[in-house]
This record gives sequence, structure tokens and C-alpha cells, in this order.
Amino acid sequence: MRVRARVERPRRHKDGLTLELQPVDPDRTGRLHAFLSGDLIREIQDATGILLDPGAIIGEHELKLTFVAEPLGNLTAGVAGFVRDAFLTGWAEQDAVVRDGLEADYLWVRQHDLPVPRRLRRVFLIEPDDGAQHPLVNALAHWWDQGAIELIRHPIAFEQPGSVAALRHAFDCAIDQYEWGSLDVVVVDPGCGFAFRELSDDGLMRQVAVLPVPVITRRASSPTLLDGLAHRCFDHPDEILAFLAGILRQELRLADRARLDAIAELIEAIPKPTRKAKTPHGKPGPLFD
Repeated sequence: MRVRARVERPRRHKDGLTLELQPVDPDRTGRLHAFLSGDLIREIQDATGILLDPGAIIGEHELKLTFVAEPLGNLTAGVAGFVRDAFLTGWAEQDAVVRDGLEADYLWVRQHDLPVPRRLRRVFLIEPDDGAQHPLVNALAHWWDQGAIELIRHPIAFEQPGSVAALRHAFDCAIDQYEWGSLDVVVVDPGCGFAFRELSDDGLMRQVAVLPVPVITRRASSPTLLDGLAHRCFDHPDEILAFLAGILRQELRLADRARLDAIAELIEAIPKPTRKAKTPHGKPGPLFD
């Protein structure tokens, strides 16, 4: 059975959630308690990319419910599924409000106005802490091993509760790196999971907007505000690598490789100094004539 209801007070129950469902129509009365099992939570997350954190499902939703009649006439409801469109519509409305606020405060285009870096020496990488292989992360790690860049890796468990706070801490670390050392670019790889609502958080977006170095990101499985706010956003890891390689290529051009090669040859051709003969020790003379 499909029910349109307002979800209130989601609470943890073992590995699942208990929900209070209120009617959307104010003229109707009644309250229904429903249980969402941990197994179904994981199935929905894997299939739809929706992170069913308790705070993310408050509000109006269309749910699929199963009912069991108890001996005293009460009904027990079990959630059999969510209709994804309700999530996406609600989140799009939330994102529009956040973007309007960013634009009103002249923050939406701050990252866009930053120039492309003239060099790529130090990269701050925010990567998924999920134990999986990620092409972008692997490629940047290889660049680091070869000595082309200095890579500062900051793993984030995007799919875990508290990931917004972890992301804000990561960007705080990036700012510290810029202020106390040097930093050329921040790269955000959300991985292949369902980490996208965190990347639309208002406070996080304001933090990213004022970062004094470009933020480069790859689109997650669903649209986020970071996609539009970042300095550059790409669909595939190869596109990010091509962008970063362009900075390295420009750095080589400005370095005038032909001149540097000539200098290296001249230095190698200079004869090594011969060993000086020992001079006899004598009475030291005056320091000044």
C-alpha cells in the first residue's frame, strides 16, 4: 500500500528506524508508527543512492507500507520502500534556498573568479575512506610517488553520520595548509557511493566559497551545490587529470626547458676542482693592511 505522509521523529531501533507518520491532509487525524528494517535501509541505499540518515527523511514522503493486524485491532506498519522522486524534489527545493542565500551574499561565484593556478606543487585531496580503488586517487598518488607533486591526503567516510562535520574539518585543514605553508588546489573525489547531500550543506558551501585556492571536484551520483559552486566540476576522473596536467604543462612551458637543459649540460661540463696542496702553517698576519 502506498501512503503519502509526513515523517516525524525518526529514531534508531536496533539496526533499523522507527518512524511516526502523520497525515499530510490537516483535516485528517491519526498517527501511525512504522518500522524500517536495517536490511531494507541498506537495500534502498545501494539501489537508489539515498543515505537514509534519520535527519534526512523528516518531511513529506510517499512510502510503500505493509500492514499486520494485531489481535486487539491495532495495525503494525512496516516500510517496504520510499518513492525516490519525493526525496529529489524536496532536496532540489532546499538547494535552491541555499543557493539564493549564497548569491545574495556574493559567495556563489567566488570560486569561479579565482584564476587557474600557474603551478601545481601541492595538492590537498579529500578522498573517500571506503577501502575501494578510485582512479583519480590512484593517479594522483602515482604523481606523488614520481615526485611531480606533493599530495596531502585527507580521507573522509562520506556515507557515515557526521560526514558534514568531517568535511568542514578537512577544509579547515586545507586553509591551515594554505596559511602556514603553501597550497595550489583542493581536489574533492566523492567516490562511487551515495555521498551527495553532504555536499550541499549551507555552512560547508560558505566555507568552500571563501577558500583562497581553487576547489576541483567530480560530480557525485546526484546533483549537489558543490558542483556549481566549485572552481571546476567534471564528470570523469580523466577530465580532472587532464585539467591538472594542463597546469603542469603550462609550468613546464614557463620554466623554459631548453634553457634549463642547457644550464644542466654546462654545469656537468665544468671540470671538477683539483685537490689543493697543503700550505705550511705560518705566523698569522694582520687582519688589515
